[in-house]
Amino acid sequence: MQTRRVAVLALFALVATGAATAGTPFTAVFSGTGRACSGGLYVRTQTIEWNSSFSICQPSRYSVLEKDLAKDHGRIAFRLAARSRQCRYEVIEAEQVSTYGWSVQGYPSLEAYRKRALPGWRHSPRDERMVLSCPMVRLD
Repeated sequence: MQTRRVAVLALFALVATGAATAGTPFTAVFSGTGRACSGGLYVRTQTIEWNSSFSICQPSRYSVLEKDLAKDHGRIAFRLAARSRQCRYEVIEAEQVSTYGWSVQGYPSLEAYRKRALPGWRHSPRDERMVLSCPMVRLD
């Protein structure tokens, strides 16, 4: 009886440890500011949605490309599985810049996201390189 009890307690300890290290999915609600960025970004456990003045990304499944959620300076990048017709962005990146302030960028393609640091890529007038950068406030 005592051995069985110890085994059950050990099993509960393992399950609790596993649950703590598995990490919870990133979810958030952001509100945009300014003319081009008015609207909202909604990151849910299985879908992401970004509505702004010039692009409407309806709820879509996503994959996480990069994730570093440090306490005071988090950063996460999502790739949409499918885009609605009015959605201009395949990749959405959110980076924390203050307690509630975030910088959210929309990239038209995975290539644009991967080459974002190359000189002349980000501010190019070519459509396939156009990046929307929005200051947003995290509401939750």
